[in-house]
Amino acid sequence: MSKGGRASDTRRSSEQSSKGASSFAMLFRNVLRSPFGSDSRNSGTVRRELSPSMGSASLAAATHTQSPGIGHSPASIGEGTRLQANSVPGSESADHGSSTFSETQSIDRLAPVDSVALAQGHTGLADQDAAIGDRLEALGVLVSELKGQPLTNLGGLWCMLEDIVEFAFGNSSGVNKPSELDLAHHQRARRLILSLLAVFAEGGQADGEQAETSHIDAEDVQKMRASILRVIGSACSWEEVELAVQSVAWASSDAKHLSGDTMQWFERTRSWVELAVDHCYPENMTCEPSEGPPPGPHEALTESLAFLACIISTDYPVLDPTAVSEIVSSLCEMTARARLVSENGLEEVAWIWTEPVHLYGVINLLNTVITYGALSQNALLPGITMLCTTVNVPLCKELCCDIIYTMFTSCYMRDALLTMNYVMRRGNTGLNSKSIYKMPAMTPYQAAVNGMVYYITQIMDTGPTGFQFSLRTGNCLPVLGEAALCMHPEVLSMVFPYLCKVANDDRVDSMLPDDWTVLIAILENTVECRLSDKYEVEPGSDIDEEDEPPTLAYLYDGALQAIVSVFRRSSQPTPISLVNLLFKMRNVLSDELAQSMLQFIDARGSLRPGSSNWLESLEEMMHLYYFDRSRSTLLRRQMARLCTRPFTEAFDVSLQGIERKPFIIAVLEQLHLEEDEKIIDSVLEILYMSLRWTKDSKTFHDILEFALRAAIEPKYVRQIQPDYMHQDDNGDMVLPEQLSLNMQTPTHPILLLGGESAAMVDEKSYSSWARITLTTNCLLKVVEWRMSSNDTLGDETYDHLSVDTISLVNGLLDLLVSKHTFPSVQRNILLGFLRFHADANMRVYMLLPDHDTLLEQRVSLHENARMRLVVQSDDAVVNNTVDWVPFPIARYIRVLAYLFQTNIDIETYNVLCRGLMVQLTNTHLFSTCKEEVTAFLRYLISYMRVANYDQETRTRISSAEKNRTATYTYGLQVSFMHYKGWIKRDHQDLLISTLGDGLMMTSGAPEAPQICLHALGVAMLELHGAMVRMLPSILQNLVRIYSAAQLSVHLLEFVSSISRNQGLYTNFRKGDYQVLFAVAINYIRFHNNQRRRETSLSTSMVGARPADVGEKSDPRRLSTGAIPASTSEKQLLNEVALSQYVLVMAYQVIDVYFLSLTPALKAEMFDSIIVGLLQSNYSRSNLDEVNEVCLDMVLQNHSRSSEDIMGLSDVTVQEDFGPVVERHWIQHNGIVTIRAQKEGLMAQIIERSCSGATSRIVDLPAEVSRKYVERAERSERPPTSLPASPLSDSPVSAFGSMSQSASRGRSIGRNRRLHSMAPGLPSLHHEPDMLPHDSIARLLRGELLSQSDLSRAPRFPMRFGPAPCLALEFINAYQGLQNLDVPVMLPPNFEAVARSLRIFDNTAMVDTHKVSVAYVGPGQTTEREILLNQQGSPAYWNFLRGMGHIRRLGQMKDFSAGLDTSGQDSDGRYTLGWRDLIAKLIFHVGTLMPAREDKQEQIVRKKAHMGNDFVHIVFNESGRDYEFDTIPSQFNFVQIIVTPVDGQVPTPEDEALWLRSDLSKVNARMDQLYKVKTQINPDIPFVGPAAEPKVLTLTALPGFVRSVAIHAVVFSQVYTSCKSAGIGGAEYVSLWRARLQIIKRVRAHAQKERTKRLNALGSQPGSLSESNADMAEFGEPISDPTMATTAAQALGYLVRDLESFVKI
Repeated sequence: MSKGGRASDTRRSSEQSSKGASSFAMLFRNVLRSPFGSDSRNSGTVRRELSPSMGSASLAAATHTQSPGIGHSPASIGEGTRLQANSVPGSESADHGSSTFSETQSIDRLAPVDSVALAQGHTGLADQDAAIGDRLEALGVLVSELKGQPLTNLGGLWCMLEDIVEFAFGNSSGVNKPSELDLAHHQRARRLILSLLAVFAEGGQADGEQAETSHIDAEDVQKMRASILRVIGSACSWEEVELAVQSVAWASSDAKHLSGDTMQWFERTRSWVELAVDHCYPENMTCEPSEGPPPGPHEALTESLAFLACIISTDYPVLDPTAVSEIVSSLCEMTARARLVSENGLEEVAWIWTEPVHLYGVINLLNTVITYGALSQNALLPGITMLCTTVNVPLCKELCCDIIYTMFTSCYMRDALLTMNYVMRRGNTGLNSKSIYKMPAMTPYQAAVNGMVYYITQIMDTGPTGFQFSLRTGNCLPVLGEAALCMHPEVLSMVFPYLCKVANDDRVDSMLPDDWTVLIAILENTVECRLSDKYEVEPGSDIDEEDEPPTLAYLYDGALQAIVSVFRRSSQPTPISLVNLLFKMRNVLSDELAQSMLQFIDARGSLRPGSSNWLESLEEMMHLYYFDRSRSTLLRRQMARLCTRPFTEAFDVSLQGIERKPFIIAVLEQLHLEEDEKIIDSVLEILYMSLRWTKDSKTFHDILEFALRAAIEPKYVRQIQPDYMHQDDNGDMVLPEQLSLNMQTPTHPILLLGGESAAMVDEKSYSSWARITLTTNCLLKVVEWRMSSNDTLGDETYDHLSVDTISLVNGLLDLLVSKHTFPSVQRNILLGFLRFHADANMRVYMLLPDHDTLLEQRVSLHENARMRLVVQSDDAVVNNTVDWVPFPIARYIRVLAYLFQTNIDIETYNVLCRGLMVQLTNTHLFSTCKEEVTAFLRYLISYMRVANYDQETRTRISSAEKNRTATYTYGLQVSFMHYKGWIKRDHQDLLISTLGDGLMMTSGAPEAPQICLHALGVAMLELHGAMVRMLPSILQNLVRIYSAAQLSVHLLEFVSSISRNQGLYTNFRKGDYQVLFAVAINYIRFHNNQRRRETSLSTSMVGARPADVGEKSDPRRLSTGAIPASTSEKQLLNEVALSQYVLVMAYQVIDVYFLSLTPALKAEMFDSIIVGLLQSNYSRSNLDEVNEVCLDMVLQNHSRSSEDIMGLSDVTVQEDFGPVVERHWIQHNGIVTIRAQKEGLMAQIIERSCSGATSRIVDLPAEVSRKYVERAERSERPPTSLPASPLSDSPVSAFGSMSQSASRGRSIGRNRRLHSMAPGLPSLHHEPDMLPHDSIARLLRGELLSQSDLSRAPRFPMRFGPAPCLALEFINAYQGLQNLDVPVMLPPNFEAVARSLRIFDNTAMVDTHKVSVAYVGPGQTTEREILLNQQGSPAYWNFLRGMGHIRRLGQMKDFSAGLDTSGQDSDGRYTLGWRDLIAKLIFHVGTLMPAREDKQEQIVRKKAHMGNDFVHIVFNESGRDYEFDTIPSQFNFVQIIVTPVDGQVPTPEDEALWLRSDLSKVNARMDQLYKVKTQINPDIPFVGPAAEPKVLTLTALPGFVRSVAIHAVVFSQVYTSCKSAGIGGAEYVSLWRARLQIIKRVRAHAQKERTKRLNALGSQPGSLSESNADMAEFGEPISDPTMATTAAQALGYLVRDLESFVKI
């Protein structure tokens, strides 16, 4: 608050003080909402800077507004008015030394009068010889004339009258000696001189101005001042004193220029004051209180008090402090004196000092001492008393407030407050207890108390800091506490707002605990004003109704609420005294305060077990604040919350039975009436704990009845399928358990229903919706606790606990089928019941919802010591199992089936399917429900065969919702596969057929076909026989959905998985294989067309604008040719990798299925495969390498069976023959090597191609001789010529190319006599439909056939027969195949070729992969624990044996994935391996590798092997989730986690329990199920059939995991290649393709060497024949091969024979 604002507030306070005592409350009506500010002057009236000595002008100015003070009657105002008439108020100068009389303003308007000139006009005045009497007469006239005039030349006048002054106040040397005068003249002269000085003081100028005007020297001025002061100080009689006090301030410039001893002047002035007091207020005063003192004494007292203050302010350091303290103390005591007066027989008290001006003078004197000196302890008590009793005098109020403010903000604070406390403790004694005159409701004591309270509450400054706030508030509170004991309304109306402001202050946290104790004690001591109406303040008659002050109850509540708010938002504990106070007021508390009280009681635990009478108090307050529904909702919430505490905290045996208390029963019984959600929450907590702990079965059922009644809405009727509204003879609904298990085939499936859906009803429009939902959830919590918790009621047992739990479950099942149950409530119950779980010992539990998806959660089961629930059918009886209670699982499955048939709410249907899909994986739970499960499956199959999801129908659900619902339904069918032993053959076939039909749901999102593909992938392992029977029909659907790009990965992986299970396609026919090849070729064509569009787009942009170049040249372009701005580098890389992966998988499908065909089927499929590959590749100018590899695979293996291919070695090993002669020939993409012994007969013939290699050892001379003889016996003349070879002497432009005319020359294909038809191939009369005879040769050279040729004659000339020359019988990369180019011998002893062939021989002939397998034992979580494992469970070892074959590392010669095969067994003795026709897989099995605790190098080596694998298989039996970074590695891309479905491995104790119990005789064990899920590195996309978790039996598990691992490894390799090469960079290169690139490098080396030789020999004919040195290696030349004695000679013959044939 500003200074001016504060002054205005003080004036308003003065103006309103006449309105009566009730004005105290009015002044602070809004104080409850105005906390203290941070400014030190904000809390009261700002101290006005007064003049050090307030003279008569100040006093007169203060009297402008007259109003009676305390004990002053209105009649006393007249006296002040007389004083005002005699002393007109003047203005207060800024200079403390200027003080004038009150008529200065009137004087200023007149012209100045020269006092000397006027005096000279009086005859005889200046004549010293004149008679003294005449002179005095003239002087009297002059005084009268000067009075009221502005005067000048006062010094001259004083000099003129110097002799008279001497006559009157000293010995004069003039003519007329004093001795000659009589006493009367002497006294008159003294009075006239003092009167003249009074006139001087009234109209004279200031000293400086006077000296300047009169041209008087300053020294003369000082002499004149000393003379005047000597005259004034000589006043002795009362009349003289009255005149002297009027001019002493003027003469001394407000005591600044006193002559002589200052202390003498102080004593003199003190005597004047005492004399004036005696004349104003004599001891024997008999006047009425309405009469004032006479005017003369009145003015003298006023002026003398003012001058005394001037002396103290000017010269306090030289004054005696004791004397100062005495006069101040004396005056303060005088002002507080009172006397008895009687009026109408009533004795009252009136103060003796009745003039406000006099009171103001004393207060000003006190203020001066405090400001310029020090107030002693003796003066403090009367001073404080005076200030407190005069604060309500309007003239004095502001100055009193300033004094108190100064004391409160200085060293006087503590003493002042202690003094106030002392004054109050004296109490009402003597006159203090009498009523004040004209104020019957007020006593002097009460007036003082009111003043003290006013000062503290309105003037006290709390200080700018928290420390000052705590200090000052802490010292004030005890005073207010004493003041509040009087219970006076005026006091309380100020105390309560002050307490409110203290509590609302931001610095309230700095208060000490003792201060809080005092503050709360004030409210405790004044609580009666809140509980009774007799203390209310009566408003004055002159107050408007809208200004009516607040009641004390209102103010009390405001203070209490503010204090309560402090502790509600504070962390400090609530004082017990405050809690007790609130509790004492519990019957009258407002809702808000009652809520705070309950919060404190809750925090302190006052109404909890252990407290005295806590239960009775709790019941009382429940009736006050809860059952009274007129109370606010917030209060009822808090009370209900408090009532839950005994149930939720520290509930022990001593509290048993509390749930049976009448008020608790009443709370639960009224549950169905509640609508507030939070109140319902609290009541449900009581209900929850009551149902948990009650030991009384009747109470349990009563409470359960209350809950079930609150869980339904009678006004709501749920719609169901009309076909299933079964009614009995009485018209009542038939319950699910009464329905026949022979479920009828649905005629109106849910997705085709056109009627109104229950989901369309707005459940939330019912006010009971929240209550019903919460109540249902509470009941589910009770079920969960009773079925899953290990808590017990101390040492006691409860026999009915399990039975009551069954009652609760049945009650919830009733809610499920009730027509008054909301669909959302049905879903909540389903979500709870779908968490039922049974362990291997058939004990029933309820899983905790730890995760959003139940299949993702880690199951951790513990034996429930209280529950003995066991899975049993309704009619089953277990002998000697009285401790076990059958669980109604049969009724439960019937209810689910009933809901499946009758429900029309889509969300409920989805919840049912999604949850049951998971719950069915717990086969132990349904192990006794064969009939119910199979009936459910039969209905589900029938339902799915009727529901045509792919057609547009008039339904009320969107296509996306329809697709999602179908996805859940198909997923549900997968779960029924776990009960395959119960499913008949025809139903197995129908189940597979239904999943096959689901592949056609491609109109919407791909989720439904995708889950069907995954389900079929599981079915091929779980329902093998049915899959074999139904697979051909499924393949027909695959062709129809291949165009769905989102399904490409899943479809190809499904087809690839089939190829790795040969038992599935042993009965395939040609058409089935054509479907598989068509699917793969279509994906290849799609990939190539996409790449062609990207290339053509880039080519068309070559001449584009510069602005378009950047866009068309960006290698990150998608198939659409546009780069989305939001697409990140990671997304683009993933798309590229997925596209590459689809291409790789498509070729792998072709490879593996072609290699698995019989030779006869290969011949039939040859044309379609080659044509398909060429058509898919036609977008390019030449043949792709992947196409070349695939073509080579077809040509190399057309006559081999799958058994022969599997028997081939992975690597080519050169036999140790001693000295050998070695020659190499290249023929298209094949290389033939013959290694012949120089001295022996044996030779090794190696045929290498990109798709494989063969090696055979022959007796070369004998073999050549035999072939030679056979050819002679056939009498067949070999052809004279062959097509020119690329390495022949014919001019060619490039190696590996041949002109079309040359290829159509004398080819082998022209000699029909040499052709032999392969089995199954068409006869020769179809030749016109064939392609040109050199088509195969052109393809092998990398050329493409024209599209017209492919469309005109699609059959390829696959011709086989004897070679045209003997050499070609041995030197041919494509055995028996005609129409090919002649092999070309590579330069002998050429290191580049030899090096390339060595690399080729070390490259495996199939794709090799490595995968790590880790076992995680029970409780293991760290890397070290896992790496140290050397053993696993039996299930783990069965899993390993199903994954592959155990191989001895020391005997491995082929790919070993880096494992030690030296025989030292540093990586263990054994490993696990597996291979098929195109791939080989080696497992880094952690338990097969050595690892000892004391050998760190073994652990490091094991981690090096496992950590470098892209894919990890983790068999997790730890009972906990396996974290992705458990074994950290930069290559760790994919983790396949295998976990038991029940979350734990059965322990020996579990097995023993099973065997001991009679349950083993009744219930058969179900197969153990395992969950398979994939965890991937965040950088790569989520693909594969295990992207969503799958559940399989242990028998199907290894094949599924192995297939997932192979696909994951291949994708990881593709992704790594794309990432390392960058987006748009190199493609993934398989090992076959790598071998092709080596062959091409060999051809390039040979071409370069050939060119070099031609240049060296001048291109002479025959110059490329072997030199004589080279031929010498073969030994002596022979002309007849039958004469060869060594293998080298035979080889030399073949070399020369081939050269001769080429030349011909």
